[in-house]
Amino acid sequence: MRFRPIFAVLGLLLLVLSGLMLIPLGVAWSLDSAEEYPAFLLSSVITFLVGGVFWVLNNKTIGLLRAREAFAVVGMSWLLASFFGALPFWYAPSGIPSLLDACFETMSGFTTTGATILQDIEALTPGLLFWRNLTQWFGGMGFVLLTLAVMPLIGSGSVHMFRAEVPGPTKEKLTPRVTQTALYLWGIYTLFTVAEVLLLLPEMNWFDATTVALSTLSTGGFSPYNQSIAHFNSAYVDGVVTCFMLIASINFVLHFRFFFQGQFRSFSESECKFFFTVAFASMLFIACLLYGTSVFPAKLDQPEAYSTFGNCFRVASFQVATLFSGCGFVTADFDHWPNACRVLLAVLMLIGGCAGSTTGGVKVVRFMMLIKFSLREIALLVRPHAVISLKFNRKNVEREIVSRVLGFLALWMLLFLLSVMLLALILDPGWSETAGSVDPESAQVVSGALEDDLLLTAFGATLSTLGNIGPGFGGVGPLENYADIPAPGKILLMLLMLLGRLEIYAILILLFPFTWRK
Repeated sequence: MRFRPIFAVLGLLLLVLSGLMLIPLGVAWSLDSAEEYPAFLLSSVITFLVGGVFWVLNNKTIGLLRAREAFAVVGMSWLLASFFGALPFWYAPSGIPSLLDACFETMSGFTTTGATILQDIEALTPGLLFWRNLTQWFGGMGFVLLTLAVMPLIGSGSVHMFRAEVPGPTKEKLTPRVTQTALYLWGIYTLFTVAEVLLLLPEMNWFDATTVALSTLSTGGFSPYNQSIAHFNSAYVDGVVTCFMLIASINFVLHFRFFFQGQFRSFSESECKFFFTVAFASMLFIACLLYGTSVFPAKLDQPEAYSTFGNCFRVASFQVATLFSGCGFVTADFDHWPNACRVLLAVLMLIGGCAGSTTGGVKVVRFMMLIKFSLREIALLVRPHAVISLKFNRKNVEREIVSRVLGFLALWMLLFLLSVMLLALILDPGWSETAGSVDPESAQVVSGALEDDLLLTAFGATLSTLGNIGPGFGGVGPLENYADIPAPGKILLMLLMLLGRLEIYAILILLFPFTWRK
């Protein structure tokens, strides 16, 4: 392992991050929020100095980046970005007093998870709210990919970094050069963001429209209001946000082919068709169930929201889009819907959107390959001597890709089950008091919030963070937050956010000794 190239690239990433911190400073200045100035200035200066030292001492070795160094850079860069990005929250007078909570919020932002520890989001000042949503926007397309786009100095190592950060079982470059690919992707991403802002302006002011758009295209789900998108109480806003969540769930390669090559037929690919078929079928199923079921807690609390089929379809379509895409915006308390709806939503959260998009989950393409592989194995039981190839988009899938997909799914499920068990142990009030992880008063708060549905909370929090979704079930449901999770639980969930965003391997590879050998 060559450490100097790693520090050189990390220095470059921190220099970019220090510049990004000036954007919310400008927002704070435009809105006369002077109390935030010192926090953003100090954070930017500290990040710039650390990044500058890394870069000056190691910049001559930046072209020596190999595959293992690239994986180390990607994993470490997200950790450093989450730490330094948390400084404005920690330094600001009305920010987040706990450094762990500030890091949790920032990690949730950069990984586009959307899980929050804030009990009163609206208490934050405008600059901090904007920075909170901006972290999601930069994390959606990829912080490393942004650096490759604006500072193409890394050379051949950029290919390895691209493959380590971009989600999906295959990594398709749009152009021969990775830096040009990064520019195209960021250009399309920015275009969609601006389009959503313009569409939202008739119903919102510029600040709300911008922050909502930043979190929609990144499928992050942070909102400047405690009630999320429900705050606006507008069918028009729900419709616009739903459409852009679905757009962000599509592979951006398809968007590129449409805009630059005029290939509209690309959207007929198997993965895209499967995603929209499942999405619309789920919307109709849940809407029918909500309208046809006479008694369930959410309907008793808000009968007018479920009084007509149109209203039911409105809330059902929004929640399907937000959880299928991993966005995590909320317009209804789906944790109090009928159990069949919750199970279906959990399945959608597990599957996630298309590969190459900004969504979370295991990705549709992997789920489809699992189904095709299972059907082929059943067919081979009946006809053991038959030669049955596995096809995707009318092309044969290489055995290496199938093995990679099955290995990823097995690893994802193993990690999920172990994390549920560990988090359930951490959340147990008796264990927390014995281990001394929380004080007695805090333990009582956690106990009171979670003791009736402890396992459901552990399941929901793990699925939500590993799938980069945000809201879960039980104590971390759509109307709850992660503030009462004990410190060890927050650290575990932060690790799961990072594992989910970088699809496990880019982080796990750092734990093996052979990665660090010379």
